[in-house]
Amino acid sequence: MLQNTNYQRNIIVNQSSSDILRALTYDIDMWWANLDSSPEAVGDIFKISFGGESYWKFMIKEISETHLIWKCVESNQDHNLKGIDEEWLNTEIEWRILEHPNETEIQFTHHGLVPDAICYEVCSNGWDFYILKSFQSYLDSGKGLPLGK
Repeated sequence: MLQNTNYQRNIIVNQSSSDILRALTYDIDMWWANLDSSPEAVGDIFKISFGGESYWKFMIKEISETHLIWKCVESNQDHNLKGIDEEWLNTEIEWRILEHPNETEIQFTHHGLVPDAICYEVCSNGWDFYILKSFQSYLDSGKGLPLGK
């Protein structure tokens, strides 16, 4: 029996919480995928697209300099995995930013992305790339590895 544990990853960077928040609002397209608008306030809805037919729409549920929650309000993924779009709806992506004396820790949790989910393997591999490689690289060097750039 698989555990019902949400997908979670942490990274350590040498950036301030305000720089990280900027990367999670205005600069999403510099490390993830195409962004249609910059999410700035609770209730804002923004769309992340991967070209073709794949996209997600998220609503800002919570935003501060140290905590951010995106709620998935629409999903249209170009996969052959039946039920994947419904699985994403109402899941939440949470970012916690913890400043320590010489570094900043970012805790990423995708609430609802659990090991027994249809898209767990595909989605967790995607998050591993975008969080552990692209986002980390963007914060460390100013150069991420976003889709299509």
